[in-house]
Amino acid sequence: MNRPHYFIPLVTLITFNLPLQTVSAHGYVSDPPSRGWLCKQGGNTGCGPVQWEPQSLEGFSGFPAAGPADGRIASAGLAQFNQLDEQTGSRWTRTPIQAGPLAFAWNFTANHVTRNWRYYITRDGWNPNLPLSRASFELTPFCSVNGNQQRPPMTLVHNCNVPARTGYQVILAVWEVGDTPMSFYNAIDVLFKAGDPPPPAPTWEVKGTIHPSTDLASGDSVRTRVFDGQGERADLQTRLDIHSEEEGKALNWSYHLAERINVEQVLLKAGQLGADGNITPIYGANSVHARSDSGISAVEVQIDKAPPPSFGEILVEGVKPRYPISQGAATINYTLTAKGDLDVTSTVYDAGGVIRAYATLSLNEATQAQSLKVSPAQPGVYSLVVKAVVKPTGAILQKTFTLRLGAGGYDFVFPKSLKRYQAGTRVLQSRDGLIYECRPWPNTGYCVQWSPTATQFEPGFGSHWPEAWLQR
Repeated sequence: MNRPHYFIPLVTLITFNLPLQTVSAHGYVSDPPSRGWLCKQGGNTGCGPVQWEPQSLEGFSGFPAAGPADGRIASAGLAQFNQLDEQTGSRWTRTPIQAGPLAFAWNFTANHVTRNWRYYITRDGWNPNLPLSRASFELTPFCSVNGNQQRPPMTLVHNCNVPARTGYQVILAVWEVGDTPMSFYNAIDVLFKAGDPPPPAPTWEVKGTIHPSTDLASGDSVRTRVFDGQGERADLQTRLDIHSEEEGKALNWSYHLAERINVEQVLLKAGQLGADGNITPIYGANSVHARSDSGISAVEVQIDKAPPPSFGEILVEGVKPRYPISQGAATINYTLTAKGDLDVTSTVYDAGGVIRAYATLSLNEATQAQSLKVSPAQPGVYSLVVKAVVKPTGAILQKTFTLRLGAGGYDFVFPKSLKRYQAGTRVLQSRDGLIYECRPWPNTGYCVQWSPTATQFEPGFGSHWPEAWLQR
């Protein structure tokens, strides 16, 4: 077809000696010229390194679900080409085109096997002064070509049918390589000539309702959840945070959520349909309308309640890792400190989850010793669970400790059978519930040097006990 020519200003050509690069599959759209190719030809200026390698705009595949991040689409997510991500209504040279049949010419410098080519165009009403994002584009390609996992020729033309638009638009051409996880992304800046028929006015369909169902509190939030045939569309979510009691009134937040949808979204409108055909938010139930060509199937509204403040804390101190069993029972001692007004429950569970001891008390900005007696007690591993309920709010605080009861893992209870202690002998120190092991020679002799009046080598408590014992 005959295409109007774009105009390239005269520029001074400067030759640079650049290092050669090892390439895999590489290519670019030459007609209509892509943004990077026009940089090489001089039609765009201030482009950075892409002017020497417009064929290298390679990023991960999967657009629009994956691929380059919003704001990084034109550069394929590559930092060295980030000048291409600049986006204003006057930054780039535009090629005049018309809606309807249009040929897209690719040039390949390395033509690997291909999965497909896809072409996307910006939406009606897109903002050319915002970075290119998924919200800028119609996310269903207007043209797709199957590559059949074949290697294309070095030059290739696709004949596509471009939808009607007016003014400045961007076409995104994606070449998805078939033997790597990569694709090539080419932004093409075009200008639809005056006189093209305007696109038909969009129609709107109700896909959900904002019900003013309950008052919200400061710290709560409400948000839309938007779904299409592929699942939830996080990019179309609108969120309203509540900062005061007045904002949280049901009629207020329902109105302001609808208002925010209309500001932030292109494919959605919220409000009530009036006789004039306009969709306007009201203080009451607001329908959520989606453009009929958007693919949106449903819109839900979710309220997220802020967790209640606890205004309390429970400190548990002095819990030991081991407690001895004496005459069939074990006593677990520790200290509780309440910050706030708390109801505190302490429970001891055996390894099978059976409750073996239980105690409750109320503490208000106070410290109190707590003692739980496990009787009868069997040697083994137990859990101490301390749960506190904050009285003003009902918030729950919990701390859990693992401990051992009984005589496992030692030979004697200190100082019984003192004269039999030798290197490796293990004793239970009943004063702290811990196990100590007699050191090997030449320190072994210290282990038996104890009497009620000479306690310097008493395990865990004597002034020189580390010379005689190892804590286990």
